[in-house]
Amino acid sequence: MRFSAPLIPGRFLRREKRFLAEVELADGGRVWAHVPNTGALRGCMETGQEVLLTQDGRPGRKTRYTWRFVKGPQGWICIDTLAPNRLVAAALAGDGLPGIPKPLRVRPEVALPQGGRLDFALDLGGTTAFLEVKSVTWVEDGVALFPDGVTARGRRHLQDLAALVRRGHPAWQVFVVQREDARVLKAAAALDPDYARELALANEHGVNILVIQEKVAPPEINLASTLPYDLSYASG
Repeated sequence: MRFSAPLIPGRFLRREKRFLAEVELADGGRVWAHVPNTGALRGCMETGQEVLLTQDGRPGRKTRYTWRFVKGPQGWICIDTLAPNRLVAAALAGDGLPGIPKPLRVRPEVALPQGGRLDFALDLGGTTAFLEVKSVTWVEDGVALFPDGVTARGRRHLQDLAALVRRGHPAWQVFVVQREDARVLKAAAALDPDYARELALANEHGVNILVIQEKVAPPEINLASTLPYDLSYASG
């Protein structure tokens, strides 16, 4: 996946509410950029961190700029939470994802009978599999952590996946780590112990977990290698 619009360098100054960030551009000017990420962005919002923006002049936008990347201690991080879904959709339409049967057809944004939505439904020929995709941007000492804020919605997605497994459907929780400095994924149990327990419980009940790390080389991002995961805290 490649961002087609030119990338504009700047430095992060501050976040205003949830969807706006103030950025100082290379010429010293200051602009507001849309933040395509509702998470806390832990470790990605230090004052002065290098960022890369794109510019979009569509009518109706509050700002012409969108924040896409931030420079971490060991490389670039993509903070756009829509990017993992696009990458997963492209992989499902192409060579597929590791450990997941190649689908005959893919439906995005699938409404569930009990309410709510999941990111993808896969026609496997005789059965339907379901996928939920989460973006991971928080890494500490090589450990990718999710979530970076308390997430009732994330817990509900896990419950939905587990319910589908009980009805005979294969299901996957897919985590896409949008940086290259992680070695393993863990649930952020100290921050959201309920999510950590729900993730372990869903896995025990048959929900598969797949962790994929991106190769991040702005303006390009691509799915690269799988990562292991550790649920020991949650299950213990």
